[in-house]
Amino acid sequence: MWEGEIPLPIVPPWTEISVVAGLDESVLRSACRRRHFARGEVVFHEGDPVGAIHLLDRGRAAISLTGPLGDVVTVEILQRGDTFGEQALVDRAAVRSATVTALDKLETLAMDIATAERLRAENPGFDRFLLTILSARLRATNQQLLEALYLPAEVRVFRCLCRLAAIFEADSRACIPLTQHDIGTMTGVNRSTVSRLLRQSQLDGIVVVTRSRIEVRDPETLRRRASLRPA
Repeated sequence: MWEGEIPLPIVPPWTEISVVAGLDESVLRSACRRRHFARGEVVFHEGDPVGAIHLLDRGRAAISLTGPLGDVVTVEILQRGDTFGEQALVDRAAVRSATVTALDKLETLAMDIATAERLRAENPGFDRFLLTILSARLRATNQQLLEALYLPAEVRVFRCLCRLAAIFEADSRACIPLTQHDIGTMTGVNRSTVSRLLRQSQLDGIVVVTRSRIEVRDPETLRRRASLRPA
């Protein structure tokens, strides 16, 4: 079993980042337009023109990309406190680099480019806010790269399940509404290996696997198999 100390990739919620940046949360909220998305609704598609930055205020969303063979793969799950679409404020000529889809009832605070430019002119804390988000995202990406390069496949799968369990946790149990294929694409592990690991974990009483979800029954044992310290 891997004994390294690579931390789980974590990006602080935008409400905390605003405090660090010296930008009042009420200023951000008043500058945004609240958007509502139903479960399964697409916020924007990969290849769309860049538009607003979104501050996720309720619900969860999936980020997906189109693979080289045209298959759609899930690469990350977003939760309340996350942000997406920041590229719109950095490169106006770009297009959306991924598709974002609501996994349940989703509410975001959307800020268009013109409003963002006004805030940048009026409040220096906004630039610090944006840079802190990008810096935190880069650190999390670097940690994910370390996982991909140095952790065995089974540890990557179990660490992914731990991250997802924290996102979907409710009443001490977590029902993760993702498939084995999704877990594989998020970890870079082939589906047969993911299936074998989940099948053994189900026999050991750690998870219950159905066609469209994974329920975590024993989070502490899952953390041990992920080479993580007890919660």
